[in-house]
Amino acid sequence: MEISRVTLRRHRKNWGVEVTLKEGEVRRYRYGSEAQARYFAAVFELGPRWLPPVSQRSRRRSRAGGPSSERAASGPA
Repeated sequence: MEISRVTLRRHRKNWGVEVTLKEGEVRRYRYGSEAQARYFAAVFELGPRWLPPVSQRSRRRSRAGGPSSERAASGPA
């Protein structure tokens, strides 16, 4: 797995790194700060042997619909 290009991006208040592989695949990683994004961009530029998996975007669940509300409604265990 060879890296073709590493791009640092800012999206609203978050920072991210876009890694383009020689095969054409693009992986995007999101970070909470510019410092974290710059650090990992530098790591990716070094050409690691493997890339970490890309986490899926989490969908926000309403508090009323989550499993913890079911536990609270049933009382202490």
